[in-house]
Amino acid sequence: MVGRYFRNASLIEKFVIPNVIVLILLIVSVSAVSYYLLQQQLKKQAEDELNMGYKIFLERVKSRENAGLSVAYLVSRDPDVKKAFKKKDRKLLYKYVKVRADLETLTGIYDLRLHFLAPVAVSFFRTWNPERFGIDVSKFRKIIVTVAQRRAPQKGIEVGLKRAIVTGAYPVMEGDEYLGAVELITPFNPILDDLKELIGMDSIVLIRKKAAAHSEWAVRAEKVGNYLLYYETNPVLRDIMLKVKDRPETVLIVQNYAVIAKPIFDFSRKNIGLLILGYDLTPIVDSYKQLGVYILMFVFVGIIFSFFISYLIFKKYVEDPINTLIEHTERISMGDVDQKVPVESRDEIGRLAEAFERMRLSIKKVMDLLK
Repeated sequence: MVGRYFRNASLIEKFVIPNVIVLILLIVSVSAVSYYLLQQQLKKQAEDELNMGYKIFLERVKSRENAGLSVAYLVSRDPDVKKAFKKKDRKLLYKYVKVRADLETLTGIYDLRLHFLAPVAVSFFRTWNPERFGIDVSKFRKIIVTVAQRRAPQKGIEVGLKRAIVTGAYPVMEGDEYLGAVELITPFNPILDDLKELIGMDSIVLIRKKAAAHSEWAVRAEKVGNYLLYYETNPVLRDIMLKVKDRPETVLIVQNYAVIAKPIFDFSRKNIGLLILGYDLTPIVDSYKQLGVYILMFVFVGIIFSFFISYLIFKKYVEDPINTLIEHTERISMGDVDQKVPVESRDEIGRLAEAFERMRLSIKKVMDLLK
């Protein structure tokens, strides 16, 4: 049926219809390829944004670790601290309650906590709760145990009794004698709040059940598989964000929202949980959509312009010469052999016109002889 149609179609129809079909297929193909490429670019940009958020998180953690270690070092060198440990005189450490407040003002990091611990890891003095002491925390404060064992400073993330913390701890030494340890504890959660405020990135912290087995908050925490939900900045998006908890390092995009799960390591590089980061891609998607529209418009206009130029060339150098030949052929068929068939090119149509001209001359000679 298609072959029969094209056999009977005019030259213009034979030119236009296939080109229109090709044009439609080309636009569809360009749209599909553009969509695929934009999706790949979107995923790449989402991955870059999420990795940047994780990098900022690690930098903030490192900054707090170093700040804690620096303060702990300075405090550990104080003669009153050494004297307090040796004489078990806690009164000498009350001045650090005020120092703690001064440090908060100086650093801009609030809820700082200076903690003094006697060997191996017995709470000796807490600036945030001076009256609570004598608790052995060696079962879960492994960073303090490590300081006591190695007589060396330690820093990192640790899951405490009440919450997850970032800490820097330094040994208090009198010659070769280990007197105790002092640490500066900084809160973990505000780092995630900063991510939300600075770059609009949501986060969820999942702590492994085993890592939080000693924690008081673990009893009331929501269970998520092998994890406990410790903290989240946007509960509304929890279901979407938790989709990646079993696929760490994999970017998942759901409803213009990108999420990725990253590991959380403690001071000994032990994996204690996951940090799930989420980022709203709507502004980026909107910009890509606009770019896609511009690309399609550019391609469409280019193809239409090319089609129009091709049509003009076809009409001038193919259709019009053929129509001229048809006109002269009809005149010859009616006996008019006096008008010369114009030859305006040297292509196939031009050679056909030459053949018609020779035929006209032959017919004219025959007609002249017959007369």
